[in-house]
Formats: sequence, C-alpha cells, structure tokens
Amino acid sequence: MHRTFSGLCATGAMLFAASQALAAEPLPMQPASDSPAFIAEDPALAGLIGRAAPGLRFTTLDNHSIDLGTLYGRKPVYLKLWATYCIPCRAQMPGYEALYREYGDRIAFVAVDIGFGEKQEKVASFVARTGLTMPVVIDDGRLSNWLQIKATPLHVLIDSAGRVAYAGHQDGPALHAALDRLTKPAPRTGHIAPSDPGQQTTLQIGERVPSFAEATASGPVLPARSRQKQAVLFTAPWCESYLKDLEPQTARNCAAFRAIAQRSAATHAIRWTVFASRLWTENSDLAPFQKLLGPNIKLILDNKASNFSNFGVRQIPAIALIDASGHLRDMIGADDAHVEEKITAFTKAP
Repeated sequence: MHRTFSGLCATGAMLFAASQALAAEPLPMQPASDSPAFIAEDPALAGLIGRAAPGLRFTTLDNHSIDLGTLYGRKPVYLKLWATYCIPCRAQMPGYEALYREYGDRIAFVAVDIGFGEKQEKVASFVARTGLTMPVVIDDGRLSNWLQIKATPLHVLIDSAGRVAYAGHQDGPALHAALDRLTKPAPRTGHIAPSDPGQQTTLQIGERVPSFAEATASGPVLPARSRQKQAVLFTAPWCESYLKDLEPQTARNCAAFRAIAQRSAATHAIRWTVFASRLWTENSDLAPFQKLLGPNIKLILDNKASNFSNFGVRQIPAIALIDASGHLRDMIGADDAHVEEKITAFTKAP
C-alpha cells in the first residue's frame, strides 16, 4: 500500500504509537503527508456528488434503529466510514468526536464501521476506548459497495434533500467548509427518493458458483465452472504486514492460509485462485503479492467487491472449496482448527 493513496505505508507499530499520541492532543487542520492522520484524496470520489444517497437501515451498537431514508429531507446527514485497525481512522477520531459536539444538533451523525475484518465486540470495545458518543453502526457491505469504497476513513455528507454533497478522506478545511455549508439555509428543492443499494445475496453450500469476472494481476481469468476442483482464498496483500502489530492473530492467520494454499497448489491436485480485497489495495500491490504467492496461484483483485460479496466473506482470511461441477462445497474461516485436513479431504474426495 502506498501513502499516495491510502496513507498506510508505515509499519503498524510506529503508526499505532503515533496515533495514541495524537489521540491526546488536537489534530492539525490539515495533516502533513507524513502524519498518521494523513490519507490522500481519491479523485474518483467526485463521482458521488449529486447522487441520491442510499436508503439503508442499521441497528446501532446500543440496539437502536436508524433508517437513513427517513432522515433524508429532515436534516443533513454525516456518514463517516472507518475501521478499528485503520491508523488514519484512529488518528481522526478525536477530531470526529469534536465535530459531533459542534454540529450534532444540526446534522445527523452516523459512525459506520465498514464491518470488514470486524466483530461487534471489537467495535464496541474500540468505541468505548475512544469515547465516541454519536450513533455507531456496522455495515454489512451494502453501503461500502454502493460507495465503491477503497480506503478509510471516508467522510460522506448528505444534504437535506438527500443528495451526496461531499465525499473525502481527510479531516481538514474542505470537510469543515462543507459542514458549514450544510448548516446554512438553502433553497428548498424537495426531498428526492433514496438510491436503492440493492439486495445482497450470498452463495449457499451446494449452490452453483458463477464465473469470476474481475481484473487479474496477469492473464485472463479462468472460469469457476471447470472440470477441476478449485479452492479460492480471500485475503489482502497488506494483511500479513500492516496487521502484524495491530492485529497479530489476523496477520498470522493470513500467513498460515497463504502457506496452506501454496503447499496445496504445488501438488496441482486442485486449482487455486486468490481474491485480493479492493480495500487499501492498489494495482501496484499486485505484482509483489503475486511473486509471494508463486506461479501456481492465480491472483485477482476484486475491484468491485463482487466476489467477496457473493461468497459472503467479511472476515479474512477465508477459503471457498468448489467441486469439479462448479458447486460450492465448503467455506472455511480463520477460526477453523482443521483447515488443512478439510482441504486434503476435499482433494481426495471423488
């Protein structure tokens, strides 16, 4: 990962220590490029401006319901998407809480954990430690997919008509100016219908797997429906390095699953594919990761998160086993103590 896009290139240990120091003092209005709070803006976010915001329902950590569709038209809405293990997110949290205290009576704040690699108890513990007092929800993937999010933190401001008015990564002058604009009287244009974020369906064991259709690190994508058994590893190029100090168990799991895939792929008994999460992953990250994986494994960047969504993968690493007829036979998560045994049994099964 490169700081020019995600701001996550330094080691986890150094950034973690820096973020703890930042939490104790006010953030600068515009973080320097070498600050843990810095994340470069993505020009693609401009494409969200003016779109009808999505209509989604969430349940907060304290079990209250939030219906975004009913908020639109009543007051502006501020959605901030973040993750507990995201260093710039951690560094921005004191400033985010300060913004809530300043604008919370005029703008509906919703802190949205992206839910990728997260569990409710972990999010709740993080919220308690950081002292967040605004409503907190966990995304099931639909909001992230609607936004086509590639990095966090992401600030999304929705005007009182229900249109996206601002989208950006940094907490700085541009965000503060946009918040001020939202709180000023504006000509009434009428409430617009929210965008439909779509339903999210997940493949069930025994169902036929559709063909994969995403960009690859090199060469064409091989279809899921083939006459050879297949295994698919869902992971991220940054998992083993970035999470080494922040979430060491997850980093170890990613390394272990990768090693299992490499040993299995070397036998050529089943075909292996790795889907890399689009989150915090740039095209330039693919070649080094493909080199690490070796020539026996196909690497695919899941640009639209369609494959992660289709297989229902919200925690990494995970492995899907697909039989020779193209049907999903098993999903294996990191908490499974018999990963290698299951893959061996799947390989030997008729």
